[in-house]
Amino acid sequence: MKNTANNFELPCLDQRKSFYDKARVIVSDDGTRTLQSYNTAVCKLDANGHFVRLWSGYSATTMRHINSFLRFYGADGGGKTWWDAQKVG
Repeated sequence: MKNTANNFELPCLDQRKSFYDKARVIVSDDGTRTLQSYNTAVCKLDANGHFVRLWSGYSATTMRHINSFLRFYGADGGGKTWWDAQKVG
């Protein structure tokens, strides 16, 4: 998938080189930023920066994507214990 103004590959912000296009950010016209991991919408930051969990599952790789997404946008949170405490909205 190519990068567009509203869709781009999430930068990898841990020690690894890249997510190899398996983590993408979709930016909606209203300013909502949704993280897509392996073609699944897993979470989002609304236009006001509020975090919303969209996916009830867990995987270590997707958690890496979520952690980088939060760091990229300067949002609080991260890690499995934190993720497990979030309600699916």
